Amino acid sequence: MNDRATDGERPLSELNWGRWGEGDERGAANLLTPEVVKEAVGLVRDGRVFSLALPIGEADAPVLPGRPACQHYMRIDGGDYAAGLSRRTGFQSVDDVVMLPTHGTTHMDALAHIADEHRLFNGFPLSGVRSNGAARLGIDKTPPLVGPGVMLDVCALRGVESLGPGDVITPADIEACEQRQGVRVRPGSIVLFRTGWLSRFASEGVSAFKSEAGIGMAAAQWLAERDVAAVGADNFAVEVIPTESGKAAPVHRALIRGCGIYLMELFNLEELREAGVGEFLFVAAPLRIVGGVGSPLNPIAIT
Repeated sequence: MNDRATDGERPLSELNWGRWGEGDERGAANLLTPEVVKEAVGLVRDGRVFSLALPIGEADAPVLPGRPACQHYMRIDGGDYAAGLSRRTGFQSVDDVVMLPTHGTTHMDALAHIADEHRLFNGFPLSGVRSNGAARLGIDKTPPLVGPGVMLDVCALRGVESLGPGDVITPADIEACEQRQGVRVRPGSIVLFRTGWLSRFASEGVSAFKSEAGIGMAAAQWLAERDVAAVGADNFAVEVIPTESGKAAPVHRALIRGCGIYLMELFNLEELREAGVGEFLFVAAPLRIVGGVGSPLNPIAIT
C-alpha cells in the first residue's frame, strides 16, 4: 500500500508528484515492473483471450456529444477495379481510412489529458499542451500496460443489470466485490468496473450521457492507496456523474493529475461477465500518437 496516501502529508491531488523523479512522464505505469508482469502472467490458466473493445464504426456507437463520430471510408475498393482500374501484373489491393477522436471509442486518457490550476501530473505546466500536441505527458510517453487485471462486477453485487444514474461506487462495494468474486486488487492492478452503462445507452441513446454510475472520491482514494496502475469502466467517464460535490471531474483530477493513474473508458465487459472471469492478464498498448492526449485501445484480457 502507498502509505503516503494516508499519512496526512500530501493531498491526493499531488500524491505521486516526484515519486518516480521530477521528469517522470510514465506515472503509475512505473508500478508495472518485470516482477509484477511475471506475477500477472501466472493468472493465465486456460489461454482464453477476450477483447474488451467496442467495434469502431458502428452507426449507434456511444460517442460523447461534441465529439465527432468515427468516419471510415474506402480509398480504393472493389468498385474501382470493376470500373477499370488495373495495375501491373494484375495486382489488386484495397485500402481504407479511419478518422476519429482519440476519446471517441474504447480508449485511454493520457496523463496530459487533465489539468488543474494550470498544472498537469508531476507539476508540468498546462501551457505545454499546444495546438501541435502535448510537449510532456503525451500518450506517446505511455508504455504498454501489461499487468494483473481485475474486473469488479458491481451490477452483479447489487443484483441489477445496470446501476442507476448517479449511483456511487464506494470502497465498501470494491471490497464486497473482491470477497464475492474471490479476486484481489494489488499494487500495479488494472481495475475495471462493470456498471451496466452500455445497456443504458442501448436503450436511452444519447440522453444516457447526462448521467452515469461510477466511482466516487472515496473509491478513488481507496484505489490510490492500493497503488493501482490504471482504472477502467464500461461507462464514458469512470466516475459518477453528477459528481458528489458538483465539482467537474474530481476523480479525473485526483487520479490522473494527482496520482498519474491512467483512466480508460467505454470498455465492453460483457464477455468477461458471461464467462465469470474476475482476474486475468491485462494487455493494452496505446497508439504512439506524438503529443496525443488520448488513444483508442483494443484492450485484451487473457485468462
